[in-house]
Amino acid sequence: MNCRLSTPIGVIVNPEAAGNVNPRERVRRLTALLDGGGWVRETESVDSLNGVAAEFRARAVGVVAVCGGDGSFSRALSAVVRAYGDAPLPLLLPLRGGTMNTIARAVGAPRAGPEVVVAKLLERRRAGQPERIVERDILRVNGDDYGFMVGAGTIVGFLKAYYAGHRQGPIGAASLLGRLVLSLVGGGKLARDTFTWLEADVSCDGLRVPFRHFSVIYASSIDQIGLGFRPTYRAGTEPGRFHLIAGPLAGREFLRCVPAMLRGRPTESSQIFDRSARRVVVEFQHASSYMIDGDVLGTTTRLCIETGPRVRMIRE
Repeated sequence: MNCRLSTPIGVIVNPEAAGNVNPRERVRRLTALLDGGGWVRETESVDSLNGVAAEFRARAVGVVAVCGGDGSFSRALSAVVRAYGDAPLPLLLPLRGGTMNTIARAVGAPRAGPEVVVAKLLERRRAGQPERIVERDILRVNGDDYGFMVGAGTIVGFLKAYYAGHRQGPIGAASLLGRLVLSLVGGGKLARDTFTWLEADVSCDGLRVPFRHFSVIYASSIDQIGLGFRPTYRAGTEPGRFHLIAGPLAGREFLRCVPAMLRGRPTESSQIFDRSARRVVVEFQHASSYMIDGDVLGTTTRLCIETGPRVRMIRE
């Protein structure tokens, strides 16, 4: 039975996400669940995302749920922020439809399948029950893109090796990490190919980072990066700020820092600049690849990372 909601729900389904094995069937099921209380849209490109976000604003959608992985959520988030402009942003709900779902895990988003999560959301809203909400600052990247995690260097090298592998998801990522550790110990080819060195000038809130060469540049407003690692332990502790780690972290020094990163503690490494920030500017000596929320993007000679708007997300 259709019981009108106070504000409609919009669901975005990425047909390319690993968890959406049969996206059209998923769209059909979610549409049936909403039963007139919102809209489900399957998006296949950034342009279609922008159109859907504009539609959701015009329809006064109050909750935007994204069925996909971290990259899907980031691209949808960027489209929503651009479309809503100065208007209040809707509540956001990551539905775990990807291989890693790091953002959903970090913010405590519901862990059940997308249909179950949406069904429970509708049940609570129709009963007039309040949602549990978590707030996070997001990152604005080069003025027009938004996300939670931004990185360059070895992080991109690892992601490229991961996407080139035959098996993805947590098992594939853990297997790659294990092989990388062995390669670091033995000085193997995988370590040489994965550890990517960059020459750059980096400033953090106007302070020059005291390195010229970097193996890692990573900014995040969530404390998790996947596989249990929590290198940005300051993320979320100070509203309006995010956590930056950057430096010439060499292979064996990385291995020494692993226990601290797993515990979410400072590494105390002399090869890491570790600080909370509002604005970070990276000027690369040569055009370099970077990533936002696990998606490896094109090359750039400049990264400007700033605290973006604060968003509210539904948690478990």
